[in-house]
Amino acid sequence: MSTDTVSAYNYPSDIGFVAGAKYFRNLSTVLPGSFNATSIRLGTGIANGGDGGSSKTFLTYGGPNLETNSFRKAYSLAVTETFLWNINKAYSLNAYGIFTKSQGASDSLNKTPDYLGKQSLFNRKTDFSIGARGTWYLTNWLHLLHELDFAWRKDGTQEFAQMTKFTIAPAIAPAARRDVWTRPHFRLVYSLAHYNKFAADNLYSPYLAQSGSRSWGHYLGVKAEWWIW
Repeated sequence: MSTDTVSAYNYPSDIGFVAGAKYFRNLSTVLPGSFNATSIRLGTGIANGGDGGSSKTFLTYGGPNLETNSFRKAYSLAVTETFLWNINKAYSLNAYGIFTKSQGASDSLNKTPDYLGKQSLFNRKTDFSIGARGTWYLTNWLHLLHELDFAWRKDGTQEFAQMTKFTIAPAIAPAARRDVWTRPHFRLVYSLAHYNKFAADNLYSPYLAQSGSRSWGHYLGVKAEWWIW
């Protein structure tokens, strides 16, 4: 008796394209290493790469157009900006901004079916985040990190989810260098986050998924970070 080895789901073939550009400039400061970098990336079709905020082209965002059985109208646009400014021998500022806008191939403004007919995929999203981390070099080996982050996201026609987070982290740097990249780092970390009502009610973060719906979140712990290469 033979066994049917044909896949239960025969998905149609599809195509997509990706293009990107990056601008990088070194900045002249008292402490070396300051820079500014800007990038833009556009993914289209099944290679839009917009799912989960990742640049991997195979992580396709949104649902297909079930009339054409393709992702032809899907796209994801991502723009990033980051800079490091070593202001003087006592202080460095590292900041970033990320904007992503993604759309699936379906005409739906909210959720849309996948190839199996499930109403489980958002077909539109916009997210935006900015943040800055300051490093105060108290001594060569003791650094005080302090960071402020803001994230905003809207999925489909839902209300937007918003989070603001402040972190303070004294860090021991055994290499004794005044450099934001010096490793290893041993840190005592305290973070305080505020979520808007929609984010809290819908558990829009791993922290909320564990703690339940709440407007404020706290984290206190120790972290170690080092790089192998």
